[in-house]
Amino acid sequence: MDTSADPSTGWRCGAVLAATAVMAATLTAVFWRLITPHSVDLADVMVAGIFFGLTSWMLLWTVIATIGAVLLLREPSVQPAHTDDTNVPPGQPATRTAVLLPTYNEDPRLVFSGLRAMIGSLAQTGQADRFDFFVLSDSTDPAVWLEEERRLRLLTNELDGAPHVYYRHRTQNVGKKAGNIADFCRRWGGAYDYMLVLDADSLIEGSLFVEMARRMDADPKLGILQTPPLPLGSESVLSRCQQFVCRLCGPALTRGLSYVVADGGNYWGHNAIIRTRAFVEHCGLPDLPGAPPLGGQILSHDFVEAALIRRAGYKVQLAWDLLGGYEQSPNTLPEYAVRDRRWCQGNLQHARLVVSRDIPFTSRVHFAAGVACYGSSPVWLAFLLLSPLAFLDGAAAGLVGGVGLGLFAFVMGLLILPRLYGLTLAVRDRQTLRGFGGFGRLLASTVIEFLISMLAAPILMAFHTVFVITTLTGACVGWSTQCRDTAGVTWREATLVHWRQTAVGLAAAALAAFVSPALLLWLSPILLGLVLSIPLSVAISSSRLGRLVRRTGLLQSPEEALPPPIVTRFRDCLAAAKRIDQDCTPRFRDFLRDGRQIQDHILALHATRSIQAAPAQSVKRMVAWARSGADGEPDVDDQRALLSDPAALRGVHRSLWVYGDHAAGLSQN
Repeated sequence: MDTSADPSTGWRCGAVLAATAVMAATLTAVFWRLITPHSVDLADVMVAGIFFGLTSWMLLWTVIATIGAVLLLREPSVQPAHTDDTNVPPGQPATRTAVLLPTYNEDPRLVFSGLRAMIGSLAQTGQADRFDFFVLSDSTDPAVWLEEERRLRLLTNELDGAPHVYYRHRTQNVGKKAGNIADFCRRWGGAYDYMLVLDADSLIEGSLFVEMARRMDADPKLGILQTPPLPLGSESVLSRCQQFVCRLCGPALTRGLSYVVADGGNYWGHNAIIRTRAFVEHCGLPDLPGAPPLGGQILSHDFVEAALIRRAGYKVQLAWDLLGGYEQSPNTLPEYAVRDRRWCQGNLQHARLVVSRDIPFTSRVHFAAGVACYGSSPVWLAFLLLSPLAFLDGAAAGLVGGVGLGLFAFVMGLLILPRLYGLTLAVRDRQTLRGFGGFGRLLASTVIEFLISMLAAPILMAFHTVFVITTLTGACVGWSTQCRDTAGVTWREATLVHWRQTAVGLAAAALAAFVSPALLLWLSPILLGLVLSIPLSVAISSSRLGRLVRRTGLLQSPEEALPPPIVTRFRDCLAAAKRIDQDCTPRFRDFLRDGRQIQDHILALHATRSIQAAPAQSVKRMVAWARSGADGEPDVDDQRALLSDPAALRGVHRSLWVYGDHAAGLSQN
């Protein structure tokens, strides 16, 4: 039962779904008349059914964007929310918020530069004492683990008072990110009213931290407040396209989605603040029945946690007006697909949760939408394969007439309309328009982004189809670190990744042309991207081409033209870190020589109860390595085991000092 305080939550969502279904049915009826002028067969029925499902999915987001655009056009221009010390009424005790930064084998330089920037921004609000930061490391690479500790020491030496920064490393990565957060809740969650969850690449303005906490203070029934993170483009064309289109279409989509779901919103796993006690009491994640990938541990835990806290009677809201949160995006098309691989498995698991008991209606819709996001790809492929069968009787000639071309144009319009809303909203605000480079560059950028998106969509469709099929046939995914800094994709790499997509596109185009020129026209938006997948992947993943596009002022966002303070802070911190580390290449042996670093490391193990005895064979090998004076690095597993065992670590440290230097000197002589 939907227990939201806002009674409109359920019916708004239902009304949008009903309107979408009616419009999709109308389009399908027109399509049906075009493909069945004389007779009806099974292929016609299947293609029409698929057409209904696909147009429903496109229409849903167009309707949401339309609602958002109408609301924004009726409201004054929204500026980033700011706050100050006056947010806490006199005499009212300030609540405590833990800012959680989970990390897994990420570049410590990037992670701690972002952390340093956010702490500096928060300090300017005057309310830093209400927040504590926790770096929750699940890193399995010993070099990354030790570098995280080193950078923590550098950071804490610079801090003068609040906020406090704590570090915890888990030896066993049980439950991945969800388990990482759960471990924090069990150990330290009781000391904090709220927890604000970040990703390793998140950047949030200090004023936004304070405003999110203020809104939680103002509404005791608010369980999760999600903010819309804006992707920050890097150098590749793909990342610049993501930055541009999210900034252009994001306001209308987030405003519309916030209105439609009201208090039944969703949680995206980061850049959100959560009521800690409600989360602990109601959001424990059970394993799904059966074996992975569709059973076992829930991967996309954020959707499920939002549903569970909603079921307990708390609100989940999308704060569409809270700007000032950012994240990074993949640079290359293959890396974009790698990220989607894990999300695909997690979202497909939600198909089993749509029919769970006592789940609020809006949460069921979020589950279904997550499934459709990836499940629609094999449906597109089925449409591609079945369309020739539906048109074998010559009925496709109807598509070349005025009605057929009109239907084709309408479907394309569904993709264009959200961008037109973004153009309209940008034009009415002079500052935003200047940030996009003026009307001419804004219009050109919109056309370029739309064409690239149209060409890239079939490639992602092919990737997602493979992901869905492999997941349904029992293949599981690992937990890999996202590559956030890459030079691009070579022609050889692109060929190895995309040759199957190219072959499928060429074969389907030849078959469609043989059946009917009209069918080839109808399928051209899908086929063209597949045929051009190799050169397109190279082009849009290119940093060199991206820099050229940037110099022309195209695919620019207002945040790029005038970087927000938090982004400027981050870049300054990162540049400083690179200057300091230019000649610094620490090795594991260097760590073992440094008694102070070892003592700090052991204190951290004791403080966070992360001690684990190392296997005897690992200790034996590490002692032998230390005594040998060898220059090479020891086995990674042995390093990791040693770092979790204080007694063994002290023993190897003594062996290195007593025997290692002497052995090294003998070998040099």
